[in-house]
Order: sequence, then C-alpha cells, then structure tokens
Amino acid sequence: MRRIPIRIAGSCALAVTLAASVAACGNDDKKAACDKLRDTITQVSQSGVSQNNDPNGLANTYYSSATTMRQEGRDSGDNDVESAANDAASALEQLSQQLTADRDGRGAPQMPNSTSLMSAGDRIRSACDN
Repeated sequence: MRRIPIRIAGSCALAVTLAASVAACGNDDKKAACDKLRDTITQVSQSGVSQNNDPNGLANTYYSSATTMRQEGRDSGDNDVESAANDAASALEQLSQQLTADRDGRGAPQMPNSTSLMSAGDRIRSACDN
C-alpha cells in the first residue's frame, strides 16, 4: 500500500513541472487557450496533492483533465498549441492508466515515465510563446 503514495507523489511532481512550462501566448484565442491549459494543469497538480490516498480518484482526474486539455487545444485555433495539448493529454492518460493498473497492489513500484509529460510541457511552452 505504501507504493501508491510514492507513485502519486511522482505524478504530482510531473504535473507541477508541466504547469510551470505553460507561458503567455499571442492572439486572443491562443492566449485564452494557453491560460486555460495553465489553469487545467494547476488543477491537476492540486488534485494530485488532495487525492494522495485515492489513486482511483487521481486516475479519474488525470483522464478527465486530458479530455479538457484536448478541447482547450482545439479552441486555441493554433495547430502547434493543439498538437502540444494533445501530447500532454496523452501523457496524462498514460499516468491515469498506470495508476489504475497498480491499484491491485501487485507489481513492483515504479515512478511514472516523465519523458512524454516533460516533452509535452516543453512543446506547450514553445507553442504558447510563439
């Protein structure tokens, strides 16, 4: 049972890293979408802290946030922002699946793979900066 909090803490740290990657944007639609992406990422991070003992709840939060991020990317009207938001959403869905897969307590503890989430965060920052 101790393995889940370690995994959740790692996931929260990744969400914070992604949140720090989102910066100011250009046109109004793009700026609004980037602001919403930042807010969504912040909410995911806060949920990770508050749902530390509820891996199923956290998995659901990651999954629903991924859907929200995809819509925010579409709303931007910018192909780069949309693509980056889709990548971040996929990374969140992957984290959701990892948490769900480990809920039975079997298997060795492992930190979530941060590569795709960090890369998506960099892409969001770059897309929003342009």
